[in-house]
Amino acid sequence: MKIGLITIGAELLNGTRTDTNAAWIGQKVIIAGGNIVWHMTVNDEKAPIEAALNEVPGDVDVVLCTGGLGPTHDDITATVLYKYFGAKEEFDQAYWELLTKKFVSRGRVIPKSNRNQAIRPDIGEVIPNTVGSARGLHFSNESYDCFATPGVPAEMKSMMTDTILPWIKSKSDAEIFVKVMRTTGIMESVLYEKIEHELKSYPDVNVAFLPRFTGVDLRITASEKKSLEQLIKQISPAIQKYHFGGEGVELEDAVGALLTAQNKTIATAESCTGGLIGDRLTNVSGSSSYFKGGIVAYSNAVKEEAVGVSKATLESVGAVSEETALEMARGVREKLNADIGISTTGIAGPTGGTEEKPVGLVFVGLSFEGGEKAYRFTFTPFRKTNKLMTSQAALNITRLYLLNGL
Repeated sequence: MKIGLITIGAELLNGTRTDTNAAWIGQKVIIAGGNIVWHMTVNDEKAPIEAALNEVPGDVDVVLCTGGLGPTHDDITATVLYKYFGAKEEFDQAYWELLTKKFVSRGRVIPKSNRNQAIRPDIGEVIPNTVGSARGLHFSNESYDCFATPGVPAEMKSMMTDTILPWIKSKSDAEIFVKVMRTTGIMESVLYEKIEHELKSYPDVNVAFLPRFTGVDLRITASEKKSLEQLIKQISPAIQKYHFGGEGVELEDAVGALLTAQNKTIATAESCTGGLIGDRLTNVSGSSSYFKGGIVAYSNAVKEEAVGVSKATLESVGAVSEETALEMARGVREKLNADIGISTTGIAGPTGGTEEKPVGLVFVGLSFEGGEKAYRFTFTPFRKTNKLMTSQAALNITRLYLLNGL
């Protein structure tokens, strides 16, 4: 099924906000048997929206619109669609009463501007919104079906998942099978080299390499389930060390599952990551069963007093060193009585580097009962990127230790 996408909003055109909705929709419609073949981003004004609707290619079966369904004056998508598809407005008293009760239950008075969200068309359908208050719309004409959702990602995703994607799947002639394999700790080019031979043996299977700062996702797509499963079976041994999960799985999820399965606990001592590892670990539901706690030991004084790094170590080799990383990991593990201690210390940048210790130099320490090890990395000149990549490296070191030991 061929699908067109219209994303609406001045903030998308002027760069104020990144259009993450388009990327998400593009990936999800494939699984439902659709394919984005045309995409236009327009301002939230009557003329541009109408122009986009008129320019939809003739072979498009479905048009998806996101944005402009809120309660404010610039949310005019519904008005434009009503006129374009020849619909008349009707006030939905039952829905207005439901909205009013929702606001009251939250201790708020519903604004009068929200009344436009209780308007429904006399033709077409409304799409339920289980997350927010603005319902979506579904119209059709002789050319295509048109679905409109709010631009708020959580609301759009809810409507797509609950209503629109199942509709597309029910109307599509093609069944597409998709598998995502998430990897970390390996570059895209090296990953390709490891599985190049197997990929050439399956020309009917499409494999997309999707690189990120923290790793590479493999999105494997095929019209035959057997071919997809056979390719995955072939490439899995070559990438086993780097593969940590499927779609929607973060590295902290994988680490948490291993800690739970092995009944082990972990504690963190963070300098250059500023608590990011602890933040990621606690993003996982149930992490209280294995995460003992963390210490953000940013200054040397805190490294000494709170974690137990010796003054002699700091004076002789400095805070950014293998020795300090090991003492931090060992110290936090012992102080918080955890099975595993993980630490980070480095020069996040963009200033503070020297010829001997450049910006991006990072040490990760790992400590456990009966052993310890420090790991050295050199990342980028960019502070936030370095923090993210360091947290990823630390979590991956933990994952590999839990899988294989040292």
